Amino acid sequence: MRLAVTGTLALALAGMLSACVPADVEDPAQRAVAGAALGAALGTGIGATFAINPAIGAVVGAESGAALGAAVGAATALPSPTYEPIAVPVAPVVPGFYDNWPPGYGLPPGYREARPDYSG
Repeated sequence: MRLAVTGTLALALAGMLSACVPADVEDPAQRAVAGAALGAALGTGIGATFAINPAIGAVVGAESGAALGAAVGAATALPSPTYEPIAVPVAPVVPGFYDNWPPGYGLPPGYREARPDYSG
């Protein structure tokens, strides 16, 4: 009974701790810290649950969980985006900005309201 309750509490704690970490951590160092925190929490619970001596299992689980969590957090970080410069034209260019017809289609005959040459 104690084993089931401890395991359930460990998983609940790990789930609650994941809500404390920002969802879009992109920096590899920050991901490593977040992974270490989550890994230590999960490792503590699992170590205390499955070890013969729960105190020693919690200590060993926290150390190994933190190391594994930090490694996974740093390994799963996305590379920094690189942006190439875009050449800005000298004159403002907005081709067909007010044209609502798709390319290749013209105005239907008799549709005077949308014709650009309509003068009144």
